[in-house]
Amino acid sequence: MNPVIPAPVPIPLPAPSWLLQFLLVFTFILHVLAMNFLLGGTIILTVSSFLGRGNPKHREFARRASQAMPSVAAFTITLGVAPLLFVQLVYGQLFYTTSVLMAWYWLGLVLLVMLGYYGIYWFQLQHEELGPAAPWVMLVTTLFFLQVAFFFSKNITAMLLPQDFYNLYLKGTVGTILGPLTLLNIARLAHFVVGAIAVAGLGVALLSRRWQADAPEFASWAKRYGIIWFMTGTLVQFLGGFWFLFSLPVEIRQGIIGSRLAAGVILLAIIMALLGLMTAPSSLPTSSIAILGTVSLMAVLRHLVRIAYLRPYFDPHALPVHGQWVVFSIFVVLLLAGLATVGWMLYVLFRPAATRSISS
Repeated sequence: MNPVIPAPVPIPLPAPSWLLQFLLVFTFILHVLAMNFLLGGTIILTVSSFLGRGNPKHREFARRASQAMPSVAAFTITLGVAPLLFVQLVYGQLFYTTSVLMAWYWLGLVLLVMLGYYGIYWFQLQHEELGPAAPWVMLVTTLFFLQVAFFFSKNITAMLLPQDFYNLYLKGTVGTILGPLTLLNIARLAHFVVGAIAVAGLGVALLSRRWQADAPEFASWAKRYGIIWFMTGTLVQFLGGFWFLFSLPVEIRQGIIGSRLAAGVILLAIIMALLGLMTAPSSLPTSSIAILGTVSLMAVLRHLVRIAYLRPYFDPHALPVHGQWVVFSIFVVLLLAGLATVGWMLYVLFRPAATRSISS
């Protein structure tokens, strides 16, 4: 193995590598859906808050939509635990190295998330009391979450380049090393942020169902507003996706395009995204399923890119395995129970208000 890569922890994996990588991708899909709604939602709320200074519909939208954001933030944080643990389990010697190199920034994520969480609650609970300051509170909150996204993106990108670990160590002070800001970093972050806006726009359109009973005219406006964000973000995302693809190193890009599996994933993701675009105005459920498929496929592609980057240096299948199937079975049961609980909560969150009042 390349000597610049620290040796793996001398503890066998508790399950085969392929199964842990599957769970990594699966749990990341769950996390990224909530994360997109959170980041994209704060961006949309920021824009609407400033527009709300002269437009009562935008002001009302900001007030109503902000009520869902604390729950979305809780979902995002909770669903982020599992993929983070699987990354550490399978790619620990890479992930821990880059985390140590940027340790102060990485530890600062806790503070940034707490401040962002507080900002969401502050905006939601004291929207009227804040008055003209409300849009600025949401803007600063959005900047906190954007900074979190940037640090995460830097760390996950850096761990794909183990050949640079030693040089980064020599050129900086451990704990403060972020590495150079490359075109790939910018393209990756832009791809992530634009995708978050698109998914959040679709979430807004679904959220408008909650307001159909008490404010049908406003709910119709909010649905159209969310669809505009979704369609605009998705169209821009096509450009951002190709920008990200062509910002990859030539050998990685050629390997991805030349792989039947990766090329098929890209093609199918494009088809699903187009289906989501075409069906959004007429059928939100169909569009939602299409975008769920798109996000899932992009998560798979993200993992294929990671494999292509690390292939010359690291093979997770070579790690020793000692199956702990009792513990693993408990994890699976708890995971399924957790998913069922989250699914029920999302059903309650997005179903029309009239239905909720009747059933209660």
